[in-house]
Amino acid sequence: MTTIFYTEPELVLGHGREVLFLNPNDLQIFKNIEVPADLTTCGLKIEATDEGEPKATCGSNLEVSILNVCYSPDRQLIALTTVGQKALLLYKSRPEHAMLLSVRALSRASSALAFAADSSSVLVTDKTGDCYQYDCVEVEAPPKLLLGHLSIVYDLVWTPDLKHIITCDRDDKIRVTNYPATHDIHSYCLGHKEFVSGLALLPGNDDLLISISGDKTLRLWKYLTGKEVLQQQLPAPAVRLQMRELIESKRYLLAVLFYDHVEAIGLYELELKKDAWSIAKESLVRAEAGSWNITNFALTSDRIYVAGAVNERLTLRVYNSADGKEAESVPEGWLDMVMENFAEQRCVPEDLSVWFKKRYDNISEYMERKKRRIEDQQQNQK
Repeated sequence: MTTIFYTEPELVLGHGREVLFLNPNDLQIFKNIEVPADLTTCGLKIEATDEGEPKATCGSNLEVSILNVCYSPDRQLIALTTVGQKALLLYKSRPEHAMLLSVRALSRASSALAFAADSSSVLVTDKTGDCYQYDCVEVEAPPKLLLGHLSIVYDLVWTPDLKHIITCDRDDKIRVTNYPATHDIHSYCLGHKEFVSGLALLPGNDDLLISISGDKTLRLWKYLTGKEVLQQQLPAPAVRLQMRELIESKRYLLAVLFYDHVEAIGLYELELKKDAWSIAKESLVRAEAGSWNITNFALTSDRIYVAGAVNERLTLRVYNSADGKEAESVPEGWLDMVMENFAEQRCVPEDLSVWFKKRYDNISEYMERKKRRIEDQQQNQK
């Protein structure tokens, strides 16, 4: 898994056991985090089985790799989750070199990560659909199980007023859960026909939510009522979503990474005009799709940073968000500097085909057997 996102002024890139915080406009690395190869050396407690042996899922012989990275809204904390030895690591981002505050074991591999608006806690969802809350003040406090889905949760957002947690899953659902009374589901946003892979709240609009899905649609919702406001057809299934505000509360740039399509990324400008939302402009970025395995991307004011793999090695390429062409304004030597930090680490892209639900046509098989049975009966009667 490769994590990449942009938070002014830093481009954050996480892969293997390394997280880099980069200035995209010069050769400066603001800071870096290197996760230990054995997390038990920095405080990870390995639980024992009933027989007294360490659990194999978090043994010290397993290879550690970063899954998710997230900045707190106040930029004071960094949370990341790992696989191999499954853990949540919490860092203090200041001073210049991030300081490790806690290492907490996870029972299962994480699938998404989100901070509260006040940075007081962080939510972690896992691949069985459970969502846990971890305190960022009392870092030794046990986690709280807040809610659960029946399938893997691909993304979650916590509303700025901390009243709702919004999650989406492989079973086509977007769920809006009340907080802190998470036993109470406020609403559902239903309509997608395949997995829902990404969510984003529109800043400045209290109850508007963007979603993307494997059913080749991008949708806008009033999430408090579950009402669909807008549906945009996409050329391919969508697996990653990035958003940037262009005009406060009125215009947004939505960037979507497609699955297995000749055009890698779609750019859609969402606009509010005369009290109605519409897609005012759309364009496609090829990003040399098909020549390498693209896994993730980050969106800045003028560039798109695309991460992927070539011959199982991490590769980073940069494109203009205006025209989709390869960016020529990247500082000379910048890409080489970034790639040198990951030169020894393999990059094996996630198999996203497993996100799609398998569908079985039992009726056709039944009708074929019935046809053969009738033919046999007719043959015997002759």
